[in-house]
Amino acid sequence: MASLSTSAQCSASDGACRSSPRQIKQVRPKLPLLKILQAAGAQGEIFTVTQVMHFLGQYITMKQLYDPREQHMVYCSGDLLGELLGCQSFSVKDPSPLYAMLRKNLVALTTATAGSKSGYSKSRPPEAKRRGKSQFQEKYRRRQYAHTAYLTG
Repeated sequence: MASLSTSAQCSASDGACRSSPRQIKQVRPKLPLLKILQAAGAQGEIFTVTQVMHFLGQYITMKQLYDPREQHMVYCSGDLLGELLGCQSFSVKDPSPLYAMLRKNLVALTTATAGSKSGYSKSRPPEAKRRGKSQFQEKYRRRQYAHTAYLTG
């Protein structure tokens, strides 16, 4: 079965929805999407696309919007996610409605803007920044796999 792919691109021309291991862009969700992410446990207002996808998966799991028998199907009619997507359901096998929603609801931040709001102290040595970032990425990767297991099968 498919899973929510954080390495997929929303579109070739939209940098806000692109994520790669070498270049992590930070984004600021618009208010309706931010409310969904916060309902799933997100804190703050600036995220990577990978984090946004993680919290969307958390939200879908928490609200039990997926079909227990066909876990690739997400039914979101009557939910804030459905209103934001503009559809009643989608399949993670064809997440184009999700990517279209992200293009409309994520604002890409410039490196200077993202760096000043990311929580890193400017006095922190560069090697400490790299070490902390790689530990976070590994911990996050393991957690995301566990939380999106319901989408595989």
